[in-house]
Amino acid sequence: MGNKNIFENLFLEAEKTNLQVLMDNALNEKDPDKKKVLMGIYTYAIGKKQKELLQNKEFVI
Repeated sequence: MGNKNIFENLFLEAEKTNLQVLMDNALNEKDPDKKKVLMGIYTYAIGKKQKELLQNKEFVI
């Protein structure tokens, strides 16, 4: 399983990418299978950002 590093790199890049760029790419993708993958990456990235925000001690709901 030497390719595990490829996926780890993909997730790290997704976390660093602007969420609007991820969403735009997912919404504008014509291929339904690629669209699902891009939406999955977007969902992952927004989940990581939300988790990071909620762990911030200064964040108040």
